[in-house]
Amino acid sequence: MIKINLIPSQTEKTVFKEDLYLFIFITFLCFIAVGGFYYKNHLDITEQKKLIQNTKNEIASLQKIYKEFLAMEQQKKEIERRMKAIDTIKEGRALSARILFDLTNIVKDNVWFRNFNKTDEKFQIEGVSLENESISDLMEKLAKIPYMRNIELLNVTDETDKLTNVTVKKFIIQGEIAL
Repeated sequence: MIKINLIPSQTEKTVFKEDLYLFIFITFLCFIAVGGFYYKNHLDITEQKKLIQNTKNEIASLQKIYKEFLAMEQQKKEIERRMKAIDTIKEGRALSARILFDLTNIVKDNVWFRNFNKTDEKFQIEGVSLENESISDLMEKLAKIPYMRNIELLNVTDETDKLTNVTVKKFIIQGEIAL
């Protein structure tokens, strides 16, 4: 009988060698791939760090300009506030002149104003007179002025003038100015 060995002994060794070489080659390729990936990430990180540093430098260089910008914004707000105040004064200038003109036209010879205060839409007149009728006439004439409303006599007191020793009527009138 003839014996046939179907698996040759040399073939097993070469297949094992081929598998070993293939494993080493694939492992080497994996190390190269991992090394390439690491190298690419390292380059990207370095590039991003440079960009971050450049951006920080640019921000630092723009801080001076930003401070100037904030100062100009503050100046702009101050100028706008002043312009608004000027506009308010301009609006009230004509009215104040009109009020003073009308008051001088309605005051009798025996009535004197000591103080006139105007705040927003209210006014207050402090003055003296020789008689109550002059105060009454003044109140009636103030009520006839179209832009003055709610005219009230707050107080009338007798007061002796220190210089002339004459008794006068001290009065306080208040009202509203409506346009």
